Amino acid sequence: MTPSRATRTPRALLAGLPFAAAALVATAVHTSLRDRLPDPMATHFPGSGPPDGFSSAEGFLVVGLLMLIGTGVLFAVVAARQRVGAARWTVVLGWATAGLLGSVSVSVLRVNAVVGDAHDARMPWWHLVVAFGIGAVAGGAGWLITRGWPRAWEVGEGTAGGASLALREGERAVWVRQAGSWPLALIAAALIVAGLVVTALVSRWGLVVAGAGLATLVFGRVQVTVGPRGLVVAQSLLSWPRVRIPLEQVESASRRTISPLGDFGGWGYRIRPGASGVVLRAGEALVVRRSGGREFAVTVDDAGTAAALLNSLVARKGSPC
Repeated sequence: MTPSRATRTPRALLAGLPFAAAALVATAVHTSLRDRLPDPMATHFPGSGPPDGFSSAEGFLVVGLLMLIGTGVLFAVVAARQRVGAARWTVVLGWATAGLLGSVSVSVLRVNAVVGDAHDARMPWWHLVVAFGIGAVAGGAGWLITRGWPRAWEVGEGTAGGASLALREGERAVWVRQAGSWPLALIAAALIVAGLVVTALVSRWGLVVAGAGLATLVFGRVQVTVGPRGLVVAQSLLSWPRVRIPLEQVESASRRTISPLGDFGGWGYRIRPGASGVVLRAGEALVVRRSGGREFAVTVDDAGTAAALLNSLVARKGSPC
């Protein structure tokens, strides 16, 4: 269900609030240290060595504010469009990202303010540790503020497990749905941002972190298709790797509520005794019982309709011509 305007606005404001606060803090620190900042000032620090990137003091502030405001708007828009439970994760990760970015900006200003020449500036490793710590604390604050929000997996009942759809003779039907995880997508976004920050300020090894975030983003969304070919679960962007269960191997299908940790021990492609699955979030899932008794689950909205169609297609294929 699409959030109403009355709920969209508070979510957007709460998601964007820490970025506005970080922008104000960065501006205040810049103003207080402006007379002590070298011009140009150091902005990129490769490890413990001398800086290899510079910018004017005003240019650094403008770029930093644009980054904070732009990222804040992105998180606000996402939170406004999500269900309440998913929006909670957006707020938490938004607060953590704002804390990280704001702390890094302040650290760059402080290490420049204590030197007369920008070439003498150094970024101690513990500044980054503090920055990630502040991000974690800010994320925790977001979690506490939103602790009364409903969980992301509180969804409608859908079609009851084991039900089937009435298909006329010769009628063809295909059910297609995108399935993903907003928390996983935002974790990926946070990794990309953190990797780019580390790359810009410290070392190009941060690209490894950004690459991990990009991979998480790509493989964190799948397309689920139920049709004459059976069940097909494929990556949304790459269409590979994929899982295909033909109708001949399906005994029945149902809708169930899945807990990633409780039922599969985690997220992603999971295998456990008697079952496997693509588990990207908690909530309703399409569960297929295969020939031989093993089950396959994929977390997806409207799983009841998918299960009913799959049962109908299996029954049609097994009926005499």
